[in-house]
Amino acid sequence: MVKTIEFIHSRKLSAADVTKINHVIKSRSQSSIAAGKEAWLYPEKNLTCEWSEIKEVLAPPSDELYKFGGELYARFEDGSVYYQDAYGRTSNDDYLKKDTDEKKLGRNEPCGCGSGKKYKNCCRNIPINLRTTWEVASIRERNLAFCNCIRDVLALNKGKTWLDVRRELSNEQIKEIYGFYSALWPREIDLYAMLPKPDGAFRGLYTGQIDIRVIGARALPMASVFDEFLIQSPILNPNNVRPEFSPIETPQAYKYQALKDFLFMLELEPFIGEGVVNVIPDPGNHDQDLQRSMMDIARRRDSLEPCESDARLSFELTTQDLLNSTAMMPRALRIQLFEDQFRLAKAEAESIVTALENMAEASPLMVLQKLEGGKGGQFIQSCMAPNFEMALFLGQVTGAVLITDSETRWQQLSKAMHLNQGFARHPWKVIQDQLQRVPVDYRFIDTLKKAEGQFSTLRGLLKSLDSMIQRDERDAGHINNLATKTGSFSGSLDEKDEMAPLESLEILSPEGGFYDLKVQRLLARSSCTHYEDRVRSIYGIGLPQ
Repeated sequence: MVKTIEFIHSRKLSAADVTKINHVIKSRSQSSIAAGKEAWLYPEKNLTCEWSEIKEVLAPPSDELYKFGGELYARFEDGSVYYQDAYGRTSNDDYLKKDTDEKKLGRNEPCGCGSGKKYKNCCRNIPINLRTTWEVASIRERNLAFCNCIRDVLALNKGKTWLDVRRELSNEQIKEIYGFYSALWPREIDLYAMLPKPDGAFRGLYTGQIDIRVIGARALPMASVFDEFLIQSPILNPNNVRPEFSPIETPQAYKYQALKDFLFMLELEPFIGEGVVNVIPDPGNHDQDLQRSMMDIARRRDSLEPCESDARLSFELTTQDLLNSTAMMPRALRIQLFEDQFRLAKAEAESIVTALENMAEASPLMVLQKLEGGKGGQFIQSCMAPNFEMALFLGQVTGAVLITDSETRWQQLSKAMHLNQGFARHPWKVIQDQLQRVPVDYRFIDTLKKAEGQFSTLRGLLKSLDSMIQRDERDAGHINNLATKTGSFSGSLDEKDEMAPLESLEILSPEGGFYDLKVQRLLARSSCTHYEDRVRSIYGIGLPQ
């Protein structure tokens, strides 16, 4: 919104003023200039002042500037109020700002970046341009605040159980919680200042199925390997959807999805609090041009049929969503639904419905209340994120390697490999080939502590490998030395050790890494000023063999 009534109309330029401005234009021209008269092409011939004096012509009258700048409020006939700050931003988010004086911060005090770590172990020795911002609440702090809101509104901190929530979740509670989320994440924020920077840390970004029912299978255990593990948030931001699709405006349509979202955040809260997992928002939520461009690129991309394993998982989750969201449907209608959807005989459908009714309370996502009628039904989201383009984008912005347990995503990423005259070169393959089966630290999910022993050895080996790749270390002696260590480690693993089950691991780190030219252009257009020119490695965990 622009306050046009305050435009300056009284100012007039003299011939000398025009000559000065033309001189500036000509001085800054890269290739050519044009004018209505030939004499105007040479303003320097009539210039009678120094270069520094020209600024007085370019500046507006000092006695009329008081009307500009500051905040702007506009009330409309429907009672709504429009807000805009001095820079044109429409969100008044002073409540998210912080004022931390680094000079007064003790070594053992919490770091001003909001990581939860001590200052001496966090930003103390990191250059300012590689830190996350200290000026606003961090991603971690906002996620913890959201978790506190969920517990408070649902009264989980006042004796209510999750079973009570499934029975009593109200429209007002849904509106309040998602409203708080929209306040935590206004559309116009500098997300790049809040995201981790490419600072040399061993950081991982997961790309795959973001669902509380499967996130603990491979994604969360892999977090114990990295210094920091990034997962894209599946929470829908009400600021970015039309009112009829918003959980704030139509909460009755979000009864089931709200259970999934709230449980996801509450289950990940301990990992967020410890700083081992960072649940980051989709950058497209805060950059509409980026979001539109990403969607356009994805639509034009060659379609890839989901691999069998991904299609099977998607079908299982979708089926569970249907069963969970229809739990309180009248029995006769539910039987009819099963007959139609799954082509079952009536007796089979009745048997399944009876079994589901008996196990209703044991399933944490099964809705235990009758859902409101009306058009629209229930909003159910399937989130496989970030997609191919956004995974590369975020990997380069944060300096993270990409981790996936999706065969489809692995195939997409593999096609972004750098080729030299049609061939990929793998300088560190002799090391990576020794790590085809690795132990998975499932105890980490319960203890939040990174296990020692072979898990510690694996972390050290992977971190050494990543450091070697970041340095572009090609010395044959160093490579063979690390290959010997990884081979010795792999030879010591026991397939029958139930305390350390093994999963397949595939690592690709080609010379030149992974990139996509369309994503490179999006990075160049973004407001992110510091990013890598490629993703250096991708990790495939538990992929079908």
